Amino acid sequence: MMHPFVSLDGLRRPQQSWVDTTSSRGLCLLALDDRHGKSSRRGASLPQYLYSDVIAPFLQFHGLQPGQLYALGGRNEDQEPLDNVEMFDTWHGCWMTCPSMMRQRAGSSAASLPDGRLLVVGGYDDRGIVAGLLDSCEVFDPAKQVWTESAAKLQRRRWGHGCALLDGCVYCAGGCSLRDGSPAHEAFMETLRSCEVFNPVVGTWVSCPDLNIGRAGARVVALGDHHLAVVGGCDDVFGRAELLQSVELLDIRQPSAGWALLGQQLSTPRTTAAVAALDDHQILIIGGAPSLASAEVYTVRDKNPSLEGADMPPAANVSSMDEGRMGCQAACLKLPSDGKDFPVCDRRCVVVVGGESGDDEEAQIRQFSSVLVYDVDGGKWLPADSFPPIPTPRTAMALCVAPGLIKGHL
Repeated sequence: MMHPFVSLDGLRRPQQSWVDTTSSRGLCLLALDDRHGKSSRRGASLPQYLYSDVIAPFLQFHGLQPGQLYALGGRNEDQEPLDNVEMFDTWHGCWMTCPSMMRQRAGSSAASLPDGRLLVVGGYDDRGIVAGLLDSCEVFDPAKQVWTESAAKLQRRRWGHGCALLDGCVYCAGGCSLRDGSPAHEAFMETLRSCEVFNPVVGTWVSCPDLNIGRAGARVVALGDHHLAVVGGCDDVFGRAELLQSVELLDIRQPSAGWALLGQQLSTPRTTAAVAALDDHQILIIGGAPSLASAEVYTVRDKNPSLEGADMPPAANVSSMDEGRMGCQAACLKLPSDGKDFPVCDRRCVVVVGGESGDDEEAQIRQFSSVLVYDVDGGKWLPADSFPPIPTPRTAMALCVAPGLIKGHL
């Protein structure tokens, strides 16, 4: 039960949501003890308005809290697309169920908009990867806890693409789609080089430079204030062709220069890997098809690269996961240091969420509910129980860090 804070002047303050359900009662007792001289602090009692107008608001949730982790859509072990949305509450250290999306979406991507809303882009629904191809986008308002369909549609229906927010705009790259003008049949699916950008102020998707190589299952990350990187992927819709080791980079200040194909390659070809930018130059890449357990740090050493960069040193290796997984996603998140608990989040980590195992079509496919945590500063994987498992095991989902209403506010 939540208790309204009652100031010692007898005025009942409006009920708010507290950090902890006992915060209001505890603050009242502290103020009463201070007033009656029972406080261990020497000197005159504090003015009562400090309790009601300064301390109390600090212990309340008045709106959205930054740095929450969202898992959106994906598909289950029966290969069915999902509309499930779950948010990891970084204050209490637990998963919460959010309102479901308006559509089932697998192979979609998501980004946090500058105003704190979430944009979920494309994917495919329960009609399948051909008939169910989507050009629609949905927007989630975490303050109102409401989904709405965006009026802006992609220029090209796609799934298996990547998205990232940079300089206030959402960039979408690669993926799979039907060839223009072709009938709805798997034989006419193709891997895309095309990219699009969404400006929330204008409210439309427009074309931006094409990739050098068509990529499905690639991941897109922002590096600093001006660069986008597209990592790995596959140049065939169903992964039968060559997996990609290459990385491409775009300087959004010079879009006419297009994407640069970097000379340094990944140590291992990867698609549907978990990828997160560690800083302006380093990218952590984990797992990927076919059920890889290995991980590496890729360093972009030149923000104006060229194909002559082949003399760069190879990508650094980091320790592998205990078990390989593909179709997973990653995000940078602050978590508690050793000996601390939520909400004291001061350790820089990368979380790996979702995914599945299975090296080929004959193997038993198993989806993961466990969430792996890589301690970036410590350079090690944390114990398997360091992070609560996601309630809905899934693969091919979208993952996004954005503001949210945490447990104490709902």
